[in-house]
Amino acid sequence: MFNGFSQNPKAIDTLEIHNQIKSFGINEKILDFKNHFFSDIVYKNDSTLYYNPNSTLYVFKISLGDNPRVFKISEELDWSHSYNRHLFLFNDVLYSYGGIGLFNAFPGLIYFDYPSKKWIKKEIKNYPFDTKKVLNSWVVGNKIMVLLNHFSEFETSKIDTQMQLSFGEIDLEKFEYTQTNSFKKTSPELLFKQYNLGFFRGNYIYDSDLYSLHGYIEEYGDFKYRILDKVLGSFKSTTKLDELTSVDGFSYIYIKDSRVYYRDHSGNIESFDVNSGESILSKEYFELYKPKTKNISPYYIIGILIIICLLIFYVIRIKKVNTLKNLPGTLAQEILIIENKLKDQKSNTISKEKLDELFGITHHTYETIKTKRSFIINQINNNTKTKIERVKNQKDKRYFNYKIS
Repeated sequence: MFNGFSQNPKAIDTLEIHNQIKSFGINEKILDFKNHFFSDIVYKNDSTLYYNPNSTLYVFKISLGDNPRVFKISEELDWSHSYNRHLFLFNDVLYSYGGIGLFNAFPGLIYFDYPSKKWIKKEIKNYPFDTKKVLNSWVVGNKIMVLLNHFSEFETSKIDTQMQLSFGEIDLEKFEYTQTNSFKKTSPELLFKQYNLGFFRGNYIYDSDLYSLHGYIEEYGDFKYRILDKVLGSFKSTTKLDELTSVDGFSYIYIKDSRVYYRDHSGNIESFDVNSGESILSKEYFELYKPKTKNISPYYIIGILIIICLLIFYVIRIKKVNTLKNLPGTLAQEILIIENKLKDQKSNTISKEKLDELFGITHHTYETIKTKRSFIINQINNNTKTKIERVKNQKDKRYFNYKIS
């Protein structure tokens, strides 16, 4: 098994590498080379790395040495749903997992196919169909530990709505998902405390089999490092890490076994144990992702009210489910979720793109989107009280909008 880790990385001449990349005529604003190069690379070995600029599908192969060489090995252009994605190499295959864009997120796993020079989506057995976003992930051994945010039938536009989360793992040899825990958080907790549940991957990343090191550009050019213990699921900063400064490629920071190494411009190397220094900040993800036990109220009247509310909900739920009783269980659940998302659009006429977003099918190819859109509309019209009608766009008669009633 080969996971793509470097044990003794060579010096990286970022100026020469950047100049060679410029020769391919790619928009510099898209690459953001200065701020993200060291977080957009993964090592194949000590002298070869792959560079996939954030928010794009470009892939470059870089051979390090006294005269570094850059090869563009992909055909794709920029793509808006891969910001803060998890880039890693496993068994010599380059993967990208998750990522977000301005208005949407991509919750899937894609891999780079070297012969075709394209990224291809990898299907994962038992992967939740209602996954909305990947909030956190890290690779340990042959598995990806993942925290997922799901679309929920209880989700509303209200600020205090409950959001459904789950924690599990993806087997990278069987490509099969296994859920470990599920729990709920409110919208404010996800909007304002998201990085308590996960973390921004940073401006600098160095990955090893047991640890990953993450560097962050702060105000006034300061640079701070955090380390993730992949086995314990512990993300922390220490006084020893805070002594480290930013690197430029000739100077470098890397991890080997359980030691952090710092190489200066002269090639001098210092090292220290990953647990050296006092802990300043620590987040224990396995603890954070455990379901919290709710206290049962001791008051009889509150208990009665809860039971009544549950019964009312159960009756409403049964009525909804009965309208879908002729559909297979998984499809019925999916249609029910989409129907609930359409409630806020009742009496509205929306665009085709907005409808595809509500259906959760925007990540598919053009032809697949057309097929899935038609199928879902038929299922909703035939099996629910919600109706979707195709109407001509008043501004441009060549196109259609969709009226929700």
